[in-house]
Amino acid sequence: MTLIVVLALGSALLYGVGDYFGGVAARRIPVLAASTINYAFAAIVLVIALLAAGGVWSQSAVAGGIIAGVLAAIGFLAFYAALAAGPISLMSPLMALLSSAVPVVVAFAIGDELGPVAWAAIALAILGSVLISVERRVDTRGARPRTLLYAVIAGLCLGFATVALDAVPDDAGMVPVFLDTTLGFVLLLGLVGLSRAVPAVRRFVAVLDAHEASQPGPAHEAPQPGPGHAAAAAASATAAHLSTTPTPGSAMVTVDDYTRRNRARLLAAIAGLLIGGANVLLMVALHAGSVAVVAVLVNLYPVATVLLAWVLLRERVNAVQATGIVLAVTASVMLGLA
Repeated sequence: MTLIVVLALGSALLYGVGDYFGGVAARRIPVLAASTINYAFAAIVLVIALLAAGGVWSQSAVAGGIIAGVLAAIGFLAFYAALAAGPISLMSPLMALLSSAVPVVVAFAIGDELGPVAWAAIALAILGSVLISVERRVDTRGARPRTLLYAVIAGLCLGFATVALDAVPDDAGMVPVFLDTTLGFVLLLGLVGLSRAVPAVRRFVAVLDAHEASQPGPAHEAPQPGPGHAAAAAASATAAHLSTTPTPGSAMVTVDDYTRRNRARLLAAIAGLLIGGANVLLMVALHAGSVAVVAVLVNLYPVATVLLAWVLLRERVNAVQATGIVLAVTASVMLGLA
């Protein structure tokens, strides 16, 4: 069990740090652009991993990878839509709960042989991931039925995507997660093309960059990357970004503008490399152990994002988030000893 815990927490760490860099990048460039760069470099990592580790291209392995890729893509878009519609402080914990709970329920249903200490630790880890996702203010304004539907779809799809990756044979190696990541990249590229050609898609993509304008709160308060995912910070590339970022050829363009945008692209690329590595560790962990244990530990990745924001941006960790971090550490130790 200790090896599984180390692999899953390693994956969570890479996801969390990657989310932080991806979120910072998406404050400088549009969400879709940052996400596409992210996926592109993650796909490069998975190509290397596939060539190095190999895997059997069986029908079940391919099916599992494609199903996971489709579910992750749907969950990814619903995730952004939920955060764009807001409020983040309510949507994030709900999605964290569902994405962790789905693999646990599936593991319980198929009769995973885990002891009572392990199940107790899993419960603590889920509670910790939810608490870490809570911001300073929990505002229920804007939590319309459509927004809740987006959050439910995102949580369920991301949870079942993990289950799909776990369902493949052990000899599949890196094949399923390679298909998952590359399919996501292809779908994002398609969305980029559609956003340029189809007005309705363009409006949807614009919403992803404009959520902050509709969120209540003091104008001077910095957006929180704390929910522990790139989407929360990425969604904070707001309408202000759209209105203040100069376009090529305009009089407002400066060398500093291009420098900031190029740095943002570099950060998005670094985030992609980290998330690609996280996907590799996730797949190895799923091959080695219970999907319930792996899923809840990987979903502790907000810890890394919150702590980075605390150290580098000097953003405060509230009491609820601190409690979540303590529960997450406790759960990890319990699982390591189980």
